[in-house]
Amino acid sequence: MADTKIRNEIRFILNGGDVALKDVAPDATLLDWLRLNRSLRGTKEGCAEGDCGACTVLVGKLAGDGLVYESVNACIRFMGSLDGTHVVTVEHLRGEPGKLHPVQQAMVDFHGSQCGFCTPGFVMSLYALWMKTPDPSNAAIEKALQGNLCRCTGYEAIIRAAHAISNYGKAAKDPLAVERKDITARLKALRDGARVEVGSGKQRLIVPAGVDDFAAVLEKEPGATIVAGSTDVGLWVTKHMRDISPAIFIGGLEGLRTMSEKDGVITIGAGVTYTEAFETLSKHIPALGPLVDRIGGEQVRNMGTIGGNIAN
Repeated sequence: MADTKIRNEIRFILNGGDVALKDVAPDATLLDWLRLNRSLRGTKEGCAEGDCGACTVLVGKLAGDGLVYESVNACIRFMGSLDGTHVVTVEHLRGEPGKLHPVQQAMVDFHGSQCGFCTPGFVMSLYALWMKTPDPSNAAIEKALQGNLCRCTGYEAIIRAAHAISNYGKAAKDPLAVERKDITARLKALRDGARVEVGSGKQRLIVPAGVDDFAAVLEKEPGATIVAGSTDVGLWVTKHMRDISPAIFIGGLEGLRTMSEKDGVITIGAGVTYTEAFETLSKHIPALGPLVDRIGGEQVRNMGTIGGNIAN
């Protein structure tokens, strides 16, 4: 195999700006970085284990020629997994000049917030749903909010707000929709085919350039922690204080994110998430669909990989 180009920084887009980080720990979470390094404190810590949804943000990733935004738990999402993505926090939401974003205004008008601690997370989960389904059913809303907990409202007001969002604006005219072509081009420009290595000695994070490079890295670092969706490994850090260094982040490897069907056999790549596998699995095994919907919340299903959960 030809020598692999190595880059010593993580590159991604945060809201509207480009970010390049040369100093980031293998176990650094997106939540801590947003709050402590960027003072973006709309993203909250409630549980630190991916259950409550107070830390919900959107992460946009290239999928084929398109760009897909998904809700994720920032509290268990590691910085090393963000290379080549678009991170969107609640601070980036904006409506017409002088107005709140449609999701925010609906929450205000339908009294979807009381103490307010959980509200930014609900807003981001509803934002992700609204962009995909501007006129959602009750079932779709409940599924999108499975990973968000509220101790005050009883949820009914939030569900009413979710139904009303499109009365305040059109998803097709939302800034993320309008800017999608530009963001897609910027993310494609970040793809340089390089392996990412940040840190030194044992305290390193590695993002392989591809599947073959992953094998080469693992051969040199057999004791490294392999991180895909981090729905398990995230808790090793936030709850058990385990050292995961060096860490190899494989969630973005396209070679592990493929699914195929042939002769009645479904082949699922180790990096395919529950969300990505849902349609195929529920089509061929209808009884499995409702069971997949009971795995964590939407954020966990967007992050967690079937291969990773089996391995752990």
